[in-house]
Amino acid sequence: MGLDFEHLNHDVRLWRLNMRLSKHVRSPFSVVDEVSGLTFASGTARLLPAVERLHQQLFRQPLLGWLRWVYRFRAPELMTVALTAQGELAGYDLFMFNAAEVPDNIIHELYLGVAPAFQGQGLSTRLRRCAGDSYDHGRLSAISTLAARDDIKALRSAQKSGFAITKFSAKPPAHYLLRPLIKRQ
Repeated sequence: MGLDFEHLNHDVRLWRLNMRLSKHVRSPFSVVDEVSGLTFASGTARLLPAVERLHQQLFRQPLLGWLRWVYRFRAPELMTVALTAQGELAGYDLFMFNAAEVPDNIIHELYLGVAPAFQGQGLSTRLRRCAGDSYDHGRLSAISTLAARDDIKALRSAQKSGFAITKFSAKPPAHYLLRPLIKRQ
């Protein structure tokens, strides 16, 4: 079994693109939600192992290798987390740049995960709102995401946090949603 150089080259290009475009795309932040007591903050490399464990538990697959390296260096720019008062991970929202969306200054919400103990409490909507607000007033014009056609909860969460369906994707079969952002003059 030989190396797949085409696939490796593609991953390296995506890694470079994300490292370049994510630099200073937002400032680190931390906000405490008075109602839930959760802290919504930009991610850190220190939290990456907890995010990876929760991701594996929820999606039954690890993060892509090149993405792990991007988040190791750019967690404050591309990762939003919800933490309990004890500092435990309640949820995460992970972002990346897709080459096809770069000309339109769009960042893509790739994964959103909520720990089982916090599901059904509106945490995904609050994570999306907080992450979206942190990217507002920057150089980005919008956030995109996909919601599987049969995943009504994901679709409703995205819509409640400001996303609107703009088109349908064939592969994977999903709703393509966009949340506009305010650009600086």
